[in-house]
Amino acid sequence: MKMKEQIKYYPVGNGDQSLITLRDGTTIMVDCNIRQDSIGSADPKIYDAKKDLLKSIERRDDNPYVDVFILTHGDCDHCRGYKSNFYQGDPTKYSDKNRKVEEIIIDEMWFSPMIAEEHTNNDEDAYQQEAERRLDLHRRKDPNRNLPGNRIKIIGYDSNKDYQDLNHLRAIPGTIVKEFNNKTQNTFSVFIHAPFKEHLTSAEKDKNSTSIVFQVRFKEFASDNEFTGLAMFGGDSDHYSWKIILDKTKKYKNDVNEQALNWDLFLAPHHCSWSFFNDRPQHENPEPTETSLEVLDYMRAGSKVIASSKKIVDDDDNPPHYEAKQEYIKKLDSNNDFLNTAIEPKESAPKPIIFEITSRGVNKVDTESGDKKLAAAMSVASSAIIKKPWCK
Repeated sequence: MKMKEQIKYYPVGNGDQSLITLRDGTTIMVDCNIRQDSIGSADPKIYDAKKDLLKSIERRDDNPYVDVFILTHGDCDHCRGYKSNFYQGDPTKYSDKNRKVEEIIIDEMWFSPMIAEEHTNNDEDAYQQEAERRLDLHRRKDPNRNLPGNRIKIIGYDSNKDYQDLNHLRAIPGTIVKEFNNKTQNTFSVFIHAPFKEHLTSAEKDKNSTSIVFQVRFKEFASDNEFTGLAMFGGDSDHYSWKIILDKTKKYKNDVNEQALNWDLFLAPHHCSWSFFNDRPQHENPEPTETSLEVLDYMRAGSKVIASSKKIVDDDDNPPHYEAKQEYIKKLDSNNDFLNTAIEPKESAPKPIIFEITSRGVNKVDTESGDKKLAAAMSVASSAIIKKPWCK
């Protein structure tokens, strides 16, 4: 059964959590920020991202799973809740205990070597340990290494050479990935932009600058040359990273990466921080760099910028940063093309921002009116049931 292709951006405060669903049901999760107070939340201002995620993914033997999990980098607001909500360990040992708390199995992990170099929180450490468990299966050529729940892909280079023997699992910048969880996609792919070797070997490297940056690509038919939808994900990547991405993509322009900078959807890096445009603080570096502005020029008609952050107001916070929002808006066709997860569809009850990818392009789903229609339908149905006589 063909499913609707979509990208969902969750309202998780100053953090990232997105879910990509393909037409065959394949799910690709990008980062997570499952806050403990959101689980089972009855407060409409605090969205239960775990509950929605469980409804949005498939099950195998009654066990919830995502096909692929991409952790862009290890900051806590990109992996919060990983340890307690995702299963770690041998997938054949998933038990009733794990099922009871609905731990989500990750069939295939995407792992950046940068995570191995600096642990700052328990969720990052747990992700690293699970990655090492899977990598060890490949090193030992374990017969179960390619089973769902054991699969792994290394993204980018590593400066400490610890993974040189696993280059067959590696996807480097400039690579187009078409296989996800052992399934080849003909109408969907991911173009890897970063991290580059320069990011990992620099003495001044940090997690933000070494974020995995990638473009997702949707096509209607396998033979098409044009894409129906293009979306950029960049974790907390800063303007230095985007300069390298821009320079290298333009330098090596060819049939493979010709459209690699284009976008319909752009997830504002670092939760709409000024760091995408220039160094922080903004008052000391008030002008956006030309390269960052040029990256935004690759937008296609009707493109949207999504800020996964708390509500953006005119104050000194960074992130999210008010002046950064204004710079994005200057580039967009309309003020309404800048979307903030904290206030969509309304601040009192935020819900995921959802875009469907169709043959006509990228369309935003009207979640608020959809809820109203459902409530109205349920009300009518309830009235009909009450008024219906028990017998004739």
